[in-house]
Amino acid sequence: MFNLKLMPLTLLIALLLINTPIFAQSDAKEIITRAMDAHGGKEALNKAQQYKRTSTGTIFFGQTQTFTDELLVAFPNRIKLSIKLESKENILMGLEGDMGWSIASGVPVDLSKEKVNELKEESFFLQTTNLTKLLEPTTKLTILEESKVAGKVMLGVKATLAGGPEVSLYFDKETYMLAKAERKSKQAGADILKSVVYMEYQSFGAVKFASKETHLLGGNKFVENKNIAYTVLEKVEASMFQKPGK
Repeated sequence: MFNLKLMPLTLLIALLLINTPIFAQSDAKEIITRAMDAHGGKEALNKAQQYKRTSTGTIFFGQTQTFTDELLVAFPNRIKLSIKLESKENILMGLEGDMGWSIASGVPVDLSKEKVNELKEESFFLQTTNLTKLLEPTTKLTILEESKVAGKVMLGVKATLAGGPEVSLYFDKETYMLAKAERKSKQAGADILKSVVYMEYQSFGAVKFASKETHLLGGNKFVENKNIAYTVLEKVEASMFQKPGK
């Protein structure tokens, strides 16, 4: 048997320094694997790459008001979001590859490059929290220190998809359900920390999703989504994401 006592101290330190990132990567992969199992398993999550999500909620920005919304997603780069505000104002925007659009005053307009990049980042964020791409060779994983969310101990993993932002994921140490995700981002051109707290998981088909989310900007409550419901879709036509009138 190999005896560590016979190893020169300098060599032992060198090996520990070399292997620490490898151990950290291995531990992070184990956490992600267990989290995927907790959320329904790899196969089910892979099928949930296209879905429709609906919710009701409250926006706490400027004048507090309620809303209903519908989010249509087809990873990796197609998003369409429709929001109906209590004030009767409707917001519709979409991302199709490198093109983004919105409807203002009933007229479809192209989004600026800055806004398109924000939507792309949101797509990367949603893919990260879907978990399936986190075990791909191009994804960087780093273990984070244990922390607490709502008084519960969390296991943390920092994940970076190829081309995407760093996202810190926090999983309940007992259940391995995703409890919080956050990343540094931009809002209206300003750098800010965006966080989402996930609660009240339910089964939607074979996958478990949170039925309630609290979104924070710089630590302040920004949006709260309730009654979230998911429908996993086998196919979504690309035309669904194109700018109206195209």
